[in-house]
Amino acid sequence: MRSSFRFAGLLVPAVLLTSVAATRAPLVDWTAKLAGKDGRKVTGSATVKPTADGKGVDVQVTLDGDTPGATRPWHIHTGSCAKSGGVFGGGRAYTPIVIDAKGHGSAKATVPATPADTTTYYVNIHDSAAAMSIIVACGDLAK
Repeated sequence: MRSSFRFAGLLVPAVLLTSVAATRAPLVDWTAKLAGKDGRKVTGSATVKPTADGKGVDVQVTLDGDTPGATRPWHIHTGSCAKSGGVFGGGRAYTPIVIDAKGHGSAKATVPATPADTTTYYVNIHDSAAAMSIIVACGDLAK
């Protein structure tokens, strides 16, 4: 009789764990096409992929047609290019993009957060650390 109670006590947690795992949304890749703002000819792309451990995301951003020698801070934000929001995952995760002599630049970041399935996100490329309010390029992220 005792062993059947032990078995029942193990079965309930196992069923609950299975149910929770089944309802968790799978992590997916996000992408964005970046376009220049205010007449700038900058173009680019961004990709966001889950980290191997599923506890964050790896982000890759590339830019073309930008000013040689510029250093561009960038971030993922909640919201959209049309309706801005806060920085996703903390600003320290994002290393600036350094633009080479041909107007090309790229950067990578590992952000210790996962995007919520019900939230929208976008990538902002800022003019410089001294002019964060000026947006050089922007792109809405999509799954």
